[in-house]
Amino acid sequence: MAGSAQEFARLLTEAVHTIRIRETKVAKKTIRLVQDELGYALGREGGSCIEYWRKGNVPATLEDLEALARELVKRNGLTREALKQLLASAGHPQPAALTNELYPLRQEFAPFVVGPPITHPRQFFGREQELKRIFGLWKRFPLQNVAVIGLPRCGKTSLLRYLQQITAAAPAQLRPGQRADWLPQPERYRWVLVDFQDARMGQPESLLRYLLTSLNLPVPEPCRLSNFLDTVGQYLQNPAVIMMDEIGAGLASPELDQQFWWSLRSLSNYTEGKLGFLLTAHETPALLAHEYGKPSPFFNIFGHTLQLGPFNEAEARELLASSPKPFAPADVEWMLAQSGRWPVLLQILGETCLTALEEGQAGPAWRAEGLSRIAPLQYLLEAAC
Repeated sequence: MAGSAQEFARLLTEAVHTIRIRETKVAKKTIRLVQDELGYALGREGGSCIEYWRKGNVPATLEDLEALARELVKRNGLTREALKQLLASAGHPQPAALTNELYPLRQEFAPFVVGPPITHPRQFFGREQELKRIFGLWKRFPLQNVAVIGLPRCGKTSLLRYLQQITAAAPAQLRPGQRADWLPQPERYRWVLVDFQDARMGQPESLLRYLLTSLNLPVPEPCRLSNFLDTVGQYLQNPAVIMMDEIGAGLASPELDQQFWWSLRSLSNYTEGKLGFLLTAHETPALLAHEYGKPSPFFNIFGHTLQLGPFNEAEARELLASSPKPFAPADVEWMLAQSGRWPVLLQILGETCLTALEEGQAGPAWRAEGLSRIAPLQYLLEAAC
């Protein structure tokens, strides 16, 4: 067992040094800072537990060992083989199974996504200026609040999912050159995505339980609005962002009454700037609240509003250039013109063209199919504009 403990200490020390070297390229870091960050991520008050384990003391519980392994993988401190060795040296009962979970077999991703929101960082393109603006508001305290306004199918939900995942994404999850270093100490942030099109999110108790669980905070019994506010004010230590998708659907819920929205305004006062909000809607949230008869000071704290429109030309070309089979220049220009550079239309036209290439159907026949597929959405986007 002594040999195993020594091997565990060696592998852990190498992982800590690897993280320091890798992340110093973005911001200068010390071993102590890396240990503190890992400790915070494990729910400790600092890095003393990491230093203790580096001296040849194996984590006392399986929960601690697995949490440590997950953080080391998230921070790119371990290769797949090193992870398996670290788990085995600490006496994990199933090192291979956990290794396979944390380093899954390489997935093949669809080049173009038609229909559902983008859920994997590698498949997300564009919105560089919006990302810079949003993360710029969240890298310093107090965290500020953002409203993202856009037409249906313009990519609001995809943007929220990307914000939730990108800062913790491993290099293997990204395209070459795709940026992930948006925040200092990203491991300290907590992210909550509320989809108000999910009926459960329109029920106060379900919503409050979901928020507390996602923030890794205790859930009081009973879980009522007053208890929720007290819990967040007392226990929230790390910066956190609550992202609410389709706020109009939330306002339409009879159970989420005016008192609920007023209370959310007071929540920001209890957290000393550690809590930020992002909302998405088809129009300004304050106007929506008035339309539903639920005006609240909560909607006045969104001092930053971003309008999601078409991609710029560089973003649109980057998406089309990602096709595994290159598109002819004339086809690229045609798709740019017909789509108006709207992401949803580009995805459809790109997928239609790629399918034709893969099936060996040369010629412009695919264009007619592409136009028929985008016609309903094209009409809605043009009418709304």
